[in-house]
Amino acid sequence: MYSIKWRYLYILLLGLYSFLNIKFTQGDAVLSLPIPNPIFCGIILILVLAIWEGNRLLEYFNRRIKFKRISLFLLRQFIASIFLVAILTPLFGIAINYFLNSNSLLEGFNQLLGFTFRINLFLQCINAIIVYNQELSNSRIEAETLKKETSEAQFDALRRQINPHFLFNSFNVLSSVIENDQTLAVQFVEQLSKVYRYLLKTQELKTVSLEEEIDFINAYVFLLKIRFGNNLNFEQHLKVSDGMLPPASLQLLIENAIKHNEVSKTHPLTISLERQNGELIIKNNKNPKVTVEASEGVGLSNIQKRYQLLGATSPEIRDTDTDFIVKLPLIK
Repeated sequence: MYSIKWRYLYILLLGLYSFLNIKFTQGDAVLSLPIPNPIFCGIILILVLAIWEGNRLLEYFNRRIKFKRISLFLLRQFIASIFLVAILTPLFGIAINYFLNSNSLLEGFNQLLGFTFRINLFLQCINAIIVYNQELSNSRIEAETLKKETSEAQFDALRRQINPHFLFNSFNVLSSVIENDQTLAVQFVEQLSKVYRYLLKTQELKTVSLEEEIDFINAYVFLLKIRFGNNLNFEQHLKVSDGMLPPASLQLLIENAIKHNEVSKTHPLTISLERQNGELIIKNNKNPKVTVEASEGVGLSNIQKRYQLLGATSPEIRDTDTDFIVKLPLIK
């Protein structure tokens, strides 16, 4: 508090207030000395200035010591200020007597000492309030920073989960495509590079535009169509492409559908994508696999946690006898 920018203005105001308070209560009478008002006001201002600046110097040295608790810092400051006032007051008493050509010590010394202690106590109380408020503010900032860092770490962990394990399947498909259709193989490589370029580009982002996500999904579905052929159908019914969502959310849902359902000529898998009332609706028919692949529970959990960390409405999941439906809220 003592080093604030406008401290001299506060010193002036406190000094003037103290002077007026003493005059209205006739406190100057206890000094038993004929002191003109301008001089008396000057004495009060100098006393307030000395106490304030003395405390500022004490605070400077006090802050160089590491305290585990702020209460110990304030207690040390208060005790040191008592000694400061106990030294300053007699010096000012002697100076006042000398200035007024008095042959004896100031008769109102006790009252002068009481005044300086009251000023010091007032300043210490204000300082304690300010220091505690600063500590509270710092604690809140640290808590928010820690919360943000924790959220960032959680986001980073979730982003690392988005590492499509279809890579090896894609290379297997590519090797067979190269033998049969080199033109298609070139297209396959182009779309595969587009998929991974998107994943690398968005790995540090929390949200992406729906338009970017759909462009990525079209490339991703192209790769899947080469692998599954007509056994996999992807229907897209989007007229508006504004809005944001966590990157690769749609990819995780498509991957999840393929992981848990049979994709064959007898049991084709149809995945549809449409938009209703600010939500993306991803729907697939259910053909549960007889032998379910080992799952780490990444897909749906990943999406739900990312929406939660963004403070957005959580996705709605509906699992019926015939269909599996996920509604992703679009983030504005």
